[in-house]
Amino acid sequence: MQQQNNMPRLAPKDLCTGCSACANGCPKGAIHMLPDREGFLYPTVTDACIQCGHCTHICPALKERELRPDPMVFAAWNPDEASRRVSTSGGVFTLLAEYILEDGGVVFGAAMSPDLQVRHIAVKSKEHLHLLQGAKLVQSEIGDAYSRVRHYLDRGRRVLFTGTPCQVDGLYRFLGEHPEKLLTCDILCHGVPSPGVWCQLVHSMAYIKQKKPVSVNFYSKTDGQRERRFHVIFEGGSTYDAPFSKTDFGRGVSRGLFLRPACHNCSYACTDRVADLSLGSYQNLPKDFYPEEQRRGICLLLVNSPKGAHMFDLLPLKRKKRSLEEAAAGNSALSSPPVASENRSDFFNAFAQQPFQKVCDQFLRSTVLPHIRKTGKTQRSFRLSNPFRKKN
Repeated sequence: MQQQNNMPRLAPKDLCTGCSACANGCPKGAIHMLPDREGFLYPTVTDACIQCGHCTHICPALKERELRPDPMVFAAWNPDEASRRVSTSGGVFTLLAEYILEDGGVVFGAAMSPDLQVRHIAVKSKEHLHLLQGAKLVQSEIGDAYSRVRHYLDRGRRVLFTGTPCQVDGLYRFLGEHPEKLLTCDILCHGVPSPGVWCQLVHSMAYIKQKKPVSVNFYSKTDGQRERRFHVIFEGGSTYDAPFSKTDFGRGVSRGLFLRPACHNCSYACTDRVADLSLGSYQNLPKDFYPEEQRRGICLLLVNSPKGAHMFDLLPLKRKKRSLEEAAAGNSALSSPPVASENRSDFFNAFAQQPFQKVCDQFLRSTVLPHIRKTGKTQRSFRLSNPFRKKN
């Protein structure tokens, strides 16, 4: 954010990741995370600020990271079929989290609330671990999670924190150290979609179906199919299911229409990872590499630190060592930031001014994005059928 009226210096908007380190770390609670017109949270400094400069000191976007040695790379999967079935890829996170919980620790990660918004929560038992399983393709609200991590660490409990690389870095900057009892795992992130856009889509689904959506799985697995599916359950038990890439939300994500601005300048999209471990889906394995396991999902697992290596050795994983070159060639999160759509500004201008259904018609349901003329009019284009369209 821009420095104004003697306010502290924070990251410029195109670099601010929304990690919330500044808000969690402010000794006076003078920084609030508020949404902008695109639906992303940014820090806002209030009059309670005492000009201590702590927020500037801990802002990850204003600091350079120390380079680490290249990570060790593995194709890995959980041998338990039930765990893999509810996981996005190979179910490694479940094994990792269960180990921490069995040791009396606490696991932090992104969960979907009853109103289908994504927020970081703490899980203390296996009974609630399902809340953290599966991908949440929306930027998670950190809230006071960093402060709660410190709370548990100060009481001697082991903590596993999972999130995007910028959230993990934000936690380390907030803590000012790498505590022995803290284990971190970052996801191989391809950019975080707008919570504001997602919120409007949830409302749109409720309006069109005339039923409240109560559960969403962004990357549902179907036996025998490698393509992940977008699965929604509504009140009363009715469902919607389609390939993620053929949904309104999926098309917007793949086109880079509503990712956070900082994602397009991401310094974490590289092999130099901030967490002890990194997890993602292994997409470019040879066809003859355990084909049955590939259909069930295999994790791309990076071991980035001695602490991560120690934990890796303790887990009962199926694993095969792979090369960093292969991993980076098949996963852009290890090589370059996502490219923004040329229509991104037009999308958010429409999002701020027009009914959401009209925005969807213009930008999310066409086989080719509409050409926006200087007059603001949109050329007609062929549209795919909309399964959520309300019938008269």
